[in-house]
Amino acid sequence: MKTPVIDLHCDLLAFLNKDRENNGPMDEASRCSLPLLEKGGVVFQTLAVFSELGVGSRKEAEGQIECYQQMIKKKTQSKTKFILAIESCCGLLEEEEPLDLLFDRFDQEKWLYVSLTWKEENRFGGGDQTKTGLKRDGEILLEYMDGKGISIDLSHTSDPLAEGILNHIDKKGLQIIPIASHSNFRAIIDHPRNLPDYLAKEIIARSGVIGINFVRHFVGNHPEDFLSHIHHGLALGGEDTLALGADFFGGIPLPSIEHLRPFYQESFSNSSCYQEFLRLLEGTFSQSQIQKLATLNANRLILQDVS
Repeated sequence: MKTPVIDLHCDLLAFLNKDRENNGPMDEASRCSLPLLEKGGVVFQTLAVFSELGVGSRKEAEGQIECYQQMIKKKTQSKTKFILAIESCCGLLEEEEPLDLLFDRFDQEKWLYVSLTWKEENRFGGGDQTKTGLKRDGEILLEYMDGKGISIDLSHTSDPLAEGILNHIDKKGLQIIPIASHSNFRAIIDHPRNLPDYLAKEIIARSGVIGINFVRHFVGNHPEDFLSHIHHGLALGGEDTLALGADFFGGIPLPSIEHLRPFYQESFSNSSCYQEFLRLLEGTFSQSQIQKLATLNANRLILQDVS
C-alpha cells in the first residue's frame, strides 16, 4: 500500500507551455507527469507558475495558467489534486507596469504560496543570487496578502529579502505564514538556495513548512545526504515543519543552470520515486516522522483557513 504524498513544488506547467502542440501532462520528459505522480503516490501536487525576469515574463506566466486550466478540464483519470503557486512575482507584474494592475491579476486564481523573486533582483526584492532586501512594492504585496491564507515562500529569496519579509510581517502584524517550498539546509550543503539555520528556525517557530528539495546540487550526490538534511531539520525542531518539495522539472531550457546536470540522483529523479524515497527513511526515522514529512505537515498548510 502506497503512503500518500503531498509535494509542494514542481514545474510541470513550464513544460506544458514550452511546446503546447507536443508537450502534454502524460509526457514523462517533464519528470512530473500525471502517470509519474500517480505511481509515486502523490495525492496533492503544487504546480509552480514560473517565469524569469525579462520582457514577456507575464505572458509566460499567463500561458502557464492557461495550460493549468486546460489540464484540469481534460483530466479524467488522475488521482492527484492540484493547486497553484507563484514562483517569482515578475509573472504577475512586469517591471514597467503600474502597481495598481497587480491586485486584479493576483485575485484571478487561488494560490497556495507566493515567491517574490527567483534568482535575480526585481521590483519586489532580491533573489537568491543577490544581496538585495525587500523593496516597497514587496511590502505593498505583503500587506495585500494579509489574512488571505496565502503563504510567502522564502525558497528563492536572498537572506536580506527573507529578513525583510519577516520583519515587515512583524512590524505590520500581518497574518502570513512564511515557508520554504523547496529548500534544504545550508549547514549541510553550503549554497545560497539552502536555508541558513536562523531562517529555518523562523519558519519552524511560525508554523510554516520546509519542503525537502531533490535537486542534486542542493541535496548532495548520495542518498544518505537526504538523511543528513532531514536529521538537521529535526535537530532544529522541525518535526512538524519538514515536508516534500522535490522541484522536479524536465524539458525546459534553462541556460543559467545547465552546468548543474545531472540535476538529480538517478534513483530520485522524477515523481515516481517517492515510495522508494520513503523506504530510504525507514529504520532511521519513526513512522510518525515519515508520515509528517510525506503528508501531514504539508496538509496543514493546504488546509489553512482562507477568509
